[in-house]
Amino acid sequence: MVVDADPITFGYYTAALLATAGIALASGTQFAVIGLWRRREAMYLSYASLCLCIATLALANALLHTAGNLAVATAALRTMIGAAAISFLPFVIFIRAYTGGPPQPRLQLAVGVTACFFVWLNFLLPGTVFFVELAPGAGIALPWGEQLYDVAGTASLWGLLFHALTYLAFLWAMARAVKQIREGEGLRGALLAICLAAQFAALLWGDIVVDALGHPYPYLDAFSFLPFVLLMGLSLAAQLRQRTVQLELTTRRLEAEATTRREAEFNLRHVAYHDSLTGLPNRLRALDHLAELHADVLARGQHGAVLLIDLDNFKTINDALGHPIGDRMLEAIADRLLAAVPADAMLARLGGDEFVLVLGPLAGSAEAAQAQAQQAAERMVARLAEPVTVDNRILAVGASVGVASFPAGEEGVADLMRRADIALYRAKAAGRNTVRLFLGPMQQEADTRLALERGLRTALEQERMPTQFALHFQPQVNRRGELLGAEALLRWQHPQLGELSPAVFIPLAEETGLIHALGAWVIVQACAHIRAWDRDGVAFGGRLAVNVSAWQLNHPRFAEQLEAQVHAAGIEPSRLTLELTESALLQDFDSALDTLNQLSAAGFRLALDDFGTGYSSLSYLQRLPLDVLKVDRAFVRELSPNTANPLAGFIVDVAHRLGMATVAEGVETVPQRLALERLGCDGLQGFLICRPLDEPGFRLWLAEHQQARALPQAQRNASDAPEARDLPSRDRNSSAD
Repeated sequence: MVVDADPITFGYYTAALLATAGIALASGTQFAVIGLWRRREAMYLSYASLCLCIATLALANALLHTAGNLAVATAALRTMIGAAAISFLPFVIFIRAYTGGPPQPRLQLAVGVTACFFVWLNFLLPGTVFFVELAPGAGIALPWGEQLYDVAGTASLWGLLFHALTYLAFLWAMARAVKQIREGEGLRGALLAICLAAQFAALLWGDIVVDALGHPYPYLDAFSFLPFVLLMGLSLAAQLRQRTVQLELTTRRLEAEATTRREAEFNLRHVAYHDSLTGLPNRLRALDHLAELHADVLARGQHGAVLLIDLDNFKTINDALGHPIGDRMLEAIADRLLAAVPADAMLARLGGDEFVLVLGPLAGSAEAAQAQAQQAAERMVARLAEPVTVDNRILAVGASVGVASFPAGEEGVADLMRRADIALYRAKAAGRNTVRLFLGPMQQEADTRLALERGLRTALEQERMPTQFALHFQPQVNRRGELLGAEALLRWQHPQLGELSPAVFIPLAEETGLIHALGAWVIVQACAHIRAWDRDGVAFGGRLAVNVSAWQLNHPRFAEQLEAQVHAAGIEPSRLTLELTESALLQDFDSALDTLNQLSAAGFRLALDDFGTGYSSLSYLQRLPLDVLKVDRAFVRELSPNTANPLAGFIVDVAHRLGMATVAEGVETVPQRLALERLGCDGLQGFLICRPLDEPGFRLWLAEHQQARALPQAQRNASDAPEARDLPSRDRNSSAD
């Protein structure tokens, strides 16, 4: 069969088909790259595949209408139908992804199998899927004079099925678009609906106008995909742009969060390693730096030093003026210390009113390093000795500094800090506002002190008091030699260190808080001895004096607990004389006065020991409910038969005027005794009378004293002088009462 005689021409229609193919190809390539770049995102890759199918469809359509014979036209038609069949799968995938539907692998598998079947069938059948057989058509003459090649044939059932599946796919896609519009994505859903409507209209054009009515017009399927390519391309581009903007916003937000996190980490690190008040490095940072410096100087054979700085009297200012003033004081002190810090040194605040200065590395010998550390410490003390102005107040604090140089055989940083702390303790004990270098003997003394503390705590906690501690007794007599009573003196028989004087372990017990348990044990033992002497008929004068620490007196329930303890032991409080020192009254006089009044009201006798050696105040003295005033050995030592110490006489006279008895302690010679008798002192105590004795020795002395009292007065006076002369000077000077 021959087509019209008019030759086939290339015109607008064919050019439009080629342009559509080019546009689809370009769009498909672009979104294929985008899809691969976005980790093979299904929506972009399926759209790219769909565009490539449309490009193939348009190009094959152009080849069909410009074919020169039936074979070329048949090949072009097969390509068109194959591209249309292949497009089913990316079309379904794209519609599902574009409208936000869930993945449907079974549907996609079914569509893929159907598409493959039609592609296979299309190339198998002689007239393609659409026709039973093909023949050249009459051609198509377009209004503008363009002539198109055409084919004709009998429609096949497979072609009708293909068209039905096409309509079904478009209806499903239209339903998805309507649902998308209803779910709030109006613009995207409307664009998809428009594209689907254009394609649906093209299908109706071909099936009704061209096939059913037989009008000689070309199919518009390829052109119907052009709106799809353009509008969907714009929609995807807009969506991609939106995602890009969101990604940029997310990136900026993440960068801001990262910056905030870095700043937070920096702040946390600063807080972790710096003092919040002064801004100086804190203990943790100082110890880290010291560890690094210690390792460095050991490796290089150099030296370093640690200066432990503790403020003197800062607690007084902080308590009196409040913590805000104290904080500003610490800030001012930190600034002042920083101004005096040598180069390459670290100043840190350990906490409270304690600072540390780490020096190093220091060049030269160990002696030169110690000298540099000593000079730096003295500069610190000098700077801190100057008054500080805080809120129009001129305040003054000093500083004590302990210095430990290294390396000097220390085991590590902790041992080094401990050495500096020992030196600081020595500086405090030396009167404060001074500098002390750590020396070897200080370690031995610290070890001894630790052994004493452990031993004391062990003895108290493991009930070893009776095996290690004991009371010794020193009698007190009046001017006629009659017994007034005795003073109980505590002795400690340490398992390793031997017998220890109260002057050694009582201050330690006060610092560690063990004085309360130790004092309670002394009271129990004193009451037990009084009961035993009463039971055995031992005449000891009836009263026993017991020393009371300032720490005991400051306990809020001391008077109540002591009264209950004595009553529980079956002893009258009047048989106990509680001796306290002036230092016990200095910390809180009003509180001490209340406690003394409670003790006096309970019946206890009260004695003031070492009067005149501290900060004696006559105004305080007349307010105290005292029964006895003891003359210190420092005044007794100055007494002689020819020269009377005016202070001793003054103390005796004041006591008598205030209605108190007086007892002189440390009486070691007959001239001292005679001088005290002339002054009118009521009681005598010392080595001249008797040394402190353990309980059996005290009982023996009491029996001998009673026998001696039975001798004539002349014999007793004659025996006193040689006894005093024969007394070893070592014993006379080592009294620990």
